[in-house]
Amino acid sequence: MSRRTIAILILIVGLGLLTLVGFFLILGQDQSSPPPVTETDTIDGTEGAPPPVDISQPQANGTPVPSDTVGVVVSLQTVPRGHVMTEDILAIDRRPRDTVDSNVITDTREVVGMFARTDIFQGQTLTRDKLAGDIREIVTSQYGPSSLIPPGFVAQAVPLSTFRLDPGGTIASVGYGLAEGDYVDILLLFDMRQIDEEFQTLLPNDLALFITVVVEDTDEKRFLEIDPYGYFEELPTGDTFHIRPREFQRPYVVGLVIQNAKVVQVGQYRLPESAAAQIATVTPTALPEGEATPTPGPAFVPTSTPVAPEVIVVALQPQQQLLLRYALEVGADVDFALRGINDGQLYPVDNVDLDFLLQRFNIEIPPNFGYSLDNRNYLITPTPTGQAPPTTGGGGAEDS
Repeated sequence: MSRRTIAILILIVGLGLLTLVGFFLILGQDQSSPPPVTETDTIDGTEGAPPPVDISQPQANGTPVPSDTVGVVVSLQTVPRGHVMTEDILAIDRRPRDTVDSNVITDTREVVGMFARTDIFQGQTLTRDKLAGDIREIVTSQYGPSSLIPPGFVAQAVPLSTFRLDPGGTIASVGYGLAEGDYVDILLLFDMRQIDEEFQTLLPNDLALFITVVVEDTDEKRFLEIDPYGYFEELPTGDTFHIRPREFQRPYVVGLVIQNAKVVQVGQYRLPESAAAQIATVTPTALPEGEATPTPGPAFVPTSTPVAPEVIVVALQPQQQLLLRYALEVGADVDFALRGINDGQLYPVDNVDLDFLLQRFNIEIPPNFGYSLDNRNYLITPTPTGQAPPTTGGGGAEDS
């Protein structure tokens, strides 16, 4: 076989191979298709669904959005109950129009700033009943006061009525101006009193002291009991006297403060009623036959007198909660001071007692004087009309 024949055969085989390769390439492009869509790739509002893609705008290839779909707001991540919804965790997903009811939210502006009533999962469609505009709505609707307790805090109930000057609780409650969500400073006043170190009881101790008295005429001995409170003291004259106090032991008062406690609840908690339960049902009364139906007049609704709250629930750190419980146990006086809005600063505060007053305000204890100014007020009796004024005297004063 000549060289020319061999070259022609090689050329024919090469062309055939190129044609076969091109055929398979074209066939592979025609048979390529997108991967099948599984159930886990769709957004069905269940936990663990992938984050949606905002396709509310026309596609890059110019394909218009189908008119039988509507954009709904979905969450890009899982958020807990009470979380504030922000724009960065929201997206728009397309759903068939016939599957979207009036409860579904279609505008992200309606969601931003709202609070989650329940735990919202990634990819879940947002509805109006899952959000609240006020955190207190979550408390009154489903979950109770626990929604207002910050993380790491516990709730403690405290009576509003104090033991000294405020039996009705008006002063302690800042004129009943406390409300759920406020922040308060809790003021505690302790009474410190001296006790007997052996008996661990309040001083002075009780005792029975008798002296023997001999009657001169009959030489009879009698026993006289002396007041148990007091002590004996010998005067410069040589006489011994028994000195006793005129009042009971005065307490040593110490005051301290617990700062920035959150008000969780004011008054007794009551379960919320449904709308149907709040509407009074009137049973109609049958009229005699032939009698005209009377025209109803304006309904009279009696005004109920509000009941003043007797207790307040505050959120405290565990150590503060134990301190407050101890204060209630030993009978400390408890008051509340209302803080301004957004004022969460902790201020350096010194505990207040008598020594604090003397040192802080430079109060000097005056010495004991042997004399004083006479500040007694004389009783002045008004003179009746037509009579001469009576003569007043006493204390060396003369009539003017």
